[in-house]
Amino acid sequence: MIAACLLQQSVGYLLTSPLPTANQGLVARSSGAVNMMASPLADIAATSRAVRVEGDTLKTWDIGEEAIERVQLDITSDGRPCHADVQLWHTPAYIPTKFSVYTEDGNLRPVTTIIETPKHPKTVAVYNTGPQDFPFSANVANTGLDKAAKSLAGEESTHVQGGQVTSYTFGADVKSVQICLSSADVGERNIKARIELTQGPNQVKQSVEMYASSGYKNPFYIVMQTPGSVNTIRVINQNNVEFPFDSWVLPYETKSASDSQVVMGGR
Repeated sequence: MIAACLLQQSVGYLLTSPLPTANQGLVARSSGAVNMMASPLADIAATSRAVRVEGDTLKTWDIGEEAIERVQLDITSDGRPCHADVQLWHTPAYIPTKFSVYTEDGNLRPVTTIIETPKHPKTVAVYNTGPQDFPFSANVANTGLDKAAKSLAGEESTHVQGGQVTSYTFGADVKSVQICLSSADVGERNIKARIELTQGPNQVKQSVEMYASSGYKNPFYIVMQTPGSVNTIRVINQNNVEFPFDSWVLPYETKSASDSQVVMGGR
């Protein structure tokens, strides 16, 4: 779909954002105490300028330095819905990872994700698939932080078989949830998955459909904001049974010092 948009207006940016200082990295935290689990996210608004992306418009960021191993992508709006297709281009014929994302409110529930960029050359393409009335701001920056999988080392994962649906319910004390999908320990196969944030019966507030040709080299990581009383994250393996992956769905930021309990169900 993004390729078709090349016929539309396209603006390219060279990624020249400076590396953040150590205190610009974030940690999963609570109001009563700090959870010292390292975070792969940074406050990129402090080091990089967001770009306005009008509806039906493609914009690209050239990751100029070969040494850059990953970038952070933030998509926000003034409260309107966001519809976006995001792709990592290695060559014109090779797209190692891509995802489509929807969020009902880009201010209340922005998109915050990490894109692994192990090969060079590399370009991140962001296409606003929404109408002209729904522009959003996109920010792509090099943070210099480590892999998302390393921040979750030691945390328990869920093995998701092809065709399986796994759900996780979080209470009001959880402000945001981090999700990581990887196939590093299941044969380094491709990943095809859908992630949904729901609130109430069939009320999808945010969703992602992603594909990675190598779930080891290009694992998927996203943080979803979860305002409100009860939120449910559903992880759906859209692949065949021969293509399982591991998923981590854990609180990222909480309102209280006590650990939040996750209720898993709905397979």
